Amino acid sequence: MNSFDVVVAGGGPAGAVTALDLSRRGFRVALIEQSAYDNFRVGETLPPQIRSPLMELGVWERFLSSEPMESYGIRSAWETQAARHRDFLNNPYGCGWHVDRARFDAMLAGAAAEAGAELLLSAHVKSCTMTGGQCQIDVAHDKENLTLFGRVLVDATGRKALLASRLGAQADVADRLIGAVTFCELSEAAQWTLIEAVEEGWWYSAPLPGGRMVFAYMTDSDLWNADRWHELMALAPLTFERAGCGQIPPPSMVVSAGSLVRRPVVGANWVATGDAAIAFDPLSGQGVLKSIESGTRCAAAIAGYFTGDPSAFKSYDSWVQETYDAYLSVRRHFYGAVPHWPNSQFWKRRQSSDAPLP
Repeated sequence: MNSFDVVVAGGGPAGAVTALDLSRRGFRVALIEQSAYDNFRVGETLPPQIRSPLMELGVWERFLSSEPMESYGIRSAWETQAARHRDFLNNPYGCGWHVDRARFDAMLAGAAAEAGAELLLSAHVKSCTMTGGQCQIDVAHDKENLTLFGRVLVDATGRKALLASRLGAQADVADRLIGAVTFCELSEAAQWTLIEAVEEGWWYSAPLPGGRMVFAYMTDSDLWNADRWHELMALAPLTFERAGCGQIPPPSMVVSAGSLVRRPVVGANWVATGDAAIAFDPLSGQGVLKSIESGTRCAAAIAGYFTGDPSAFKSYDSWVQETYDAYLSVRRHFYGAVPHWPNSQFWKRRQSSDAPLP
């Protein structure tokens, strides 16, 4: 039987949470994930308040069993070039968490499957069409071609919004931020996230479970020069020291990390969620947290739509747009706090609300 109430494309946090929530409400859901959660995903530091939504979703114990690493706080060389410390000692939610993102995403998808969702791994969406008030999704899975039907399609395919884009949604993009990312075998006793501003961007580094670390250089796509990797790291003294005086490999991937919102995020029988709807600068530290909130709100909107609430989708769309506007205001404040390089293109672009895109 390939007929579902909801078909969710994308098994990241937003897609998995949408499928989990709707399955628990009694809807028949298919969750399509293109990987088997065996691919590298950029490591993540989750803030202490992640505990609240994970407990509400009933996956807190499952999360702890996935062996996340405690995060004691954040060191940042941002407003000043000397490091400042913000520890989680007095946070009411306890510590933060360094996680293996593939393992974290698989944990949420597994919870959705346990709740009744049909989970298709290593599945690729070939096409989607809207016919007769429902969506038809053609999927390549296990060397077979499947056709799924759903009353509602959820696009949770990340910043590219592969399906919503085909259905007419446009991205309103605030910047062209990218992250050049490397992983290395390197362990340390200090389980802190480090953020360090430099002239044309900033550095992020954090430990990961399993004795590894992630280092990422964040800059605009037109300012990135892979040949300068070691030179750029040497300009960030705290990161350089943490990396053993730069003795780490060059980046293994360059990922899009720009801020954007999709307009619209809903249409006839489809909804976008997670980064497909609204994507945040990694500096905010709210990416996964907001993806989970987006997924729960998306599920609530779909449930309302099925029960005849004519305003359910409109309310969800309004929440996305209002959340993005509020986020941009906070983003300008944080980037505006860096005074060191007044002539830097990277910083000037973020300190003015009407600065042109690179």
